[in-house]
Amino acid sequence: MATTHSVEAGALAGAASSRDTDLQDLIEELRIPSISTLPERRQDCLRNAEWLRARLERIGFKTEVVDVIKGGLPVVVADWNGRPGKPHLTIYGHYDVQPPDPMEEWKSPPFEPEVRDGLLFARGAADNKGNHMATVKAVEHLFAAGGPPINLRFLIEGEEEISGESLPRYIRANGSRLKTDAVMIWDSGLDDDGNPTLRTALRGLLYVELHAQGAAVDLHSGEYGGNAPNPINTLARIVGELKDRHGHITIPHFYDEVVKPSPDELADWKKKDARYAETVKRLSGAKVLEGEEGFLALERYGSRPTLDANGIVGGFTGEGKKTVIPARASAKVSMRLVPNQDWKAILSALEKQVQELTTPGVEIKVEMLGAAPPVTCGVDHLAAQALRSAFKVAFGKETALVRQGGSIPVSIDFQEAVGAPLVVSGIAQADCALHSPNERLLVDNYHRGIEAVIRFICKLGE
Repeated sequence: MATTHSVEAGALAGAASSRDTDLQDLIEELRIPSISTLPERRQDCLRNAEWLRARLERIGFKTEVVDVIKGGLPVVVADWNGRPGKPHLTIYGHYDVQPPDPMEEWKSPPFEPEVRDGLLFARGAADNKGNHMATVKAVEHLFAAGGPPINLRFLIEGEEEISGESLPRYIRANGSRLKTDAVMIWDSGLDDDGNPTLRTALRGLLYVELHAQGAAVDLHSGEYGGNAPNPINTLARIVGELKDRHGHITIPHFYDEVVKPSPDELADWKKKDARYAETVKRLSGAKVLEGEEGFLALERYGSRPTLDANGIVGGFTGEGKKTVIPARASAKVSMRLVPNQDWKAILSALEKQVQELTTPGVEIKVEMLGAAPPVTCGVDHLAAQALRSAFKVAFGKETALVRQGGSIPVSIDFQEAVGAPLVVSGIAQADCALHSPNERLLVDNYHRGIEAVIRFICKLGE
């Protein structure tokens, strides 16, 4: 068996000489429109899963595509246990992507990847194909150099963007069999200053749809206006009153379990807050920032919970005129939760408040679309130290310890069913436009990410 040092050197040399091939392999996956939320793209999702399975099998893994839930999207499972007695690492990613709408805002087609000015533009470039392909390519180079110095497992799901249950159920059902020394959740990115990051906390999610029913049919607004209940009016009132003008969420007991950040975190955020706020305005195109009054922008990003309307639909929305009072309307509302908040208790309180806010003649039903608890991640274990060391060499910068505003639902399942420490990170730059038109990945970050993962795995093997 080659030494860890020689394997690392060989893998790094292989990565350096294969930059064009590595980029083309990512581009090949990005051409697959694996949009999990659209039923008409189901076959593309299945094709992407098989594409990953075949690639990992060629590298040397024992692979399978596992259907966990009937009608769900499968999990790609790949195992290699060629180093008995050595540490074990599980690597997580997801092959599904968000819809590309609005299409007219893309400068190049979302599933026809294009490199411009050092950036790779495509849906999924940053979230999550660029991330997980960096790990796949790193492992491929390690195999070519004599084999990884540790045992490895890939778990790549197809339902992250829809908060699906397939991978969580698979992990819960196989927790004892999936024992590992660390789980690398490679679904994040660099901070606004271009520093690699380790996430200390992930916000949870509660995502609901409010369905409002008024009269039995749409009604003429002249004949019935003033008497007929209007579901859109009612939904607008409800959504508006869930949060006051000062950004404070009005659901009873919503903030009861929110934990304040540490003095060290606050001190660090105060130093960076003005620059962060300007960066957010620049990246978003917003003239001013809004939110819960009395808190720093960086506090609102990761340590404070949120509530946002994501869409309201009802009545006539086409071209021209049609004056109707709609029979029904709906609104999607999401809440990002912070450590210690219980989504079940908040859902119950929300359902009660919605009933209190509705108007006579309008019946409201609350449908839960998805939920995930918030997660706290330690950063003082061996895997975290190894990744910080790898980042320092590959990116030439120290690793920033930050909270993450978004959610990675399966994190809690890894923590509770597998019990291994998490390292949550990734290579997407801050202005990657994930979930937006013109999503992009800095090509240099992709190659540096491959290098960082090679160094990280070899560090774990020492």
